Amino acid sequence: MRASKRRSQHRWLILSLLVGLLVGIAAYASYDHFYLKPQIEAKEERTRRKYETELNRHRAVEQRLQNETRTATSATDKLMQPVNQAEAKPFMKILEANHFSGTALMIRRGKIILNTGLGYADAESGRLNGPETLYQIGSIQKGLTAVLLMRLVEQGKVHLSDPISKYLTGIRTGKQVTLRMMLNMRSGLSLTRAQSASLSDAGIVRWSIANLNYGTVRYDYQPVNYVLLAGVIEKVTGRLYADLIQQEIFKKLKLTHSGFMPELFHESNQAFGYSGPINNPYAKRYTEPSVNYNRELGTGNIYTSAGDLYQIIKAVNQGKIISTASLKALRNLDNGQYTAGVYNFGGYTLTHGVVASQSAGTMIDTSGQNAVVLLANTDKITQGLIKNLYLNMIKGV
Repeated sequence: MRASKRRSQHRWLILSLLVGLLVGIAAYASYDHFYLKPQIEAKEERTRRKYETELNRHRAVEQRLQNETRTATSATDKLMQPVNQAEAKPFMKILEANHFSGTALMIRRGKIILNTGLGYADAESGRLNGPETLYQIGSIQKGLTAVLLMRLVEQGKVHLSDPISKYLTGIRTGKQVTLRMMLNMRSGLSLTRAQSASLSDAGIVRWSIANLNYGTVRYDYQPVNYVLLAGVIEKVTGRLYADLIQQEIFKKLKLTHSGFMPELFHESNQAFGYSGPINNPYAKRYTEPSVNYNRELGTGNIYTSAGDLYQIIKAVNQGKIISTASLKALRNLDNGQYTAGVYNFGGYTLTHGVVASQSAGTMIDTSGQNAVVLLANTDKITQGLIKNLYLNMIKGV
């Protein structure tokens, strides 16, 4: 009898525990559904709206500046005109041999000897590349980020010897890594994975810090360095990075063929990116997800024409954006080493960028009188091709 009673009590205990467990699961599910989930969704919606607000602000600023500078300067007009001098014939052969599809601008001793397009901007419609075609420039943008930072140095607001921890928190090696180390890709910082969703500028910086990998302090080309430097620029100025580029560079130089992604998609002269094989380069047109250009804060979300890009780099090299003394201090490495967004050879600089099946490259001397600018809607431009054209051009080949 007692054994039977104990078995009954045991069954009731098990049943009570099961009921309690089911009630707990139901309560947690209810809490998750009615409290946690709405909170998470509300946070995601706030982030999305903040990002869209910033994006709309970028667009409004860009449109205003384009309206203000709609009447192009004579220099810009000149750089929009096709030129193909007889002396450029050997360079055209080099470009054709390299299956170049894009716009090539070559200037020797201040004279434009080549400003032409090769291949299709839009293979489906048959629209050709030309001097007016617009391309993404990828990592060439890093040099502009470096210049913005150096303007803050000129103003006494920042020092290149400052540790990144002075401006951004959450970086484990933040007290040891300086802004200079980041400019020259010698911080040891990299990302463990790629950002997978569009975020606001501040959100991109926070996400990057949360997903940092800490490696050896040596030269290692890692774009996250410039994402974080863009974050420093925004924190110190209280302004959006894109607004600063528009005001301090595009507007100052009266450029009307430059802007930020995704505005390129609304331009009639847009070059589409292609990634087909050499024997069929237009076989595959690249479709760019929005997150790909969103995560390129400070590192590669600008588009421009060959003429505008030449004017930008020429102005920087001539000390028209920051002083020549500041520029020399910024680019503290030479002999072709990477420093502050460029490969510095002392008397001239090389830049290179690849993004969205497009590639870009420049080689310009400090005077701006000798230059090669290549913008392509394939990823076939190499540093070797740029050097080949530039060095042969200045030799007079």
